[in-house]
Amino acid sequence: MTEKNELNNPLRWMALVLLDDPQLPNFDDLTDYAGQHFTELPPITIAGTTDSLLTFSIGEYTAAITLIDKSVPWSQLEGPCATAWYWPTASSELVEHQAHLLVTLVDEGGKTIEKSTLLTLLVTAIIGTAPSCGVFWGPGRLVHPPQAFIDQALQLSAEDLPLFLWVDFRVERVEDGSLCLYTTGLEPLGYSEIEIANFQGQPQTLLEYAYNIAHYQVTQSKPINEGDTLGLTDELQAVAYRRGSMFDKELEVIALEFQAAGE
Repeated sequence: MTEKNELNNPLRWMALVLLDDPQLPNFDDLTDYAGQHFTELPPITIAGTTDSLLTFSIGEYTAAITLIDKSVPWSQLEGPCATAWYWPTASSELVEHQAHLLVTLVDEGGKTIEKSTLLTLLVTAIIGTAPSCGVFWGPGRLVHPPQAFIDQALQLSAEDLPLFLWVDFRVERVEDGSLCLYTTGLEPLGYSEIEIANFQGQPQTLLEYAYNIAHYQVTQSKPINEGDTLGLTDELQAVAYRRGSMFDKELEVIALEFQAAGE
């Protein structure tokens, strides 16, 4: 089983936009793109600019885009690329990037979903107006191809959050042939990570169950408690337990166990 990585950067609300050429986005291009595609985005006001830094406000938040004229150390990207099942060519497409943008949203309080949404829309405006080869989403330690990131972000709504952009739903096969799943990225959103052990079935089915449960608790703002029963199909339900993580017993997670509906 893969050792679970934690985000080492203290900037919780951060993303990296990987570049083939070192170039800072044009602020007017960003605001034009945002205005055309995200009509509910708060006003964006420039605060300062240099050759390598843009600082601005988005509504009540402060954001910054910093151009770093060197690649992200491959040791930070190799693991996320290797486990990006939805992007099989991630390693080959990102290994030779030449520079990157550090995109940060200062954590000034407020709702976590609101901050994730604003950072997502900001990143989308960047990759929609400037050449890029990939995105590293900091809170979930995920890499994404630019167009797929844009496509999911453009569908974002309060009822349909892009959890696949924010949360790593990692499915692995264990020694006895069963599957396990664990998440990284729910905790920054204010919810416990989800873990499932010894699942007998198809990986895609397990992924769908975990995603639906995670999306339900985030969109409905209903934390899952000890002993809660969650219906999945007419024949199957999941029971939630608060337990220590399979990686760190001191970290409490939601452990889900499946059983026939009605038991």
